[in-house]
Amino acid sequence: MDQEAPKKKGFSRRTFLKGIPIGILGAAAMSIVGSKMISSASKRRLPASKKGSMFSPRDA
Repeated sequence: MDQEAPKKKGFSRRTFLKGIPIGILGAAAMSIVGSKMISSASKRRLPASKKGSMFSPRDA
């Protein structure tokens, strides 16, 4: 009968070391995109409307 080689679990050292630059680039890209999203949300302001305008909030 055919004997199958036991399957390895995990990563080899070589595979791990080859994946480190990809992981670093991915983390950098995620941090850049995330910081742009957070900064754009923090800079968002409510629209300015004149007092008495139909778009201004109603006083309680």
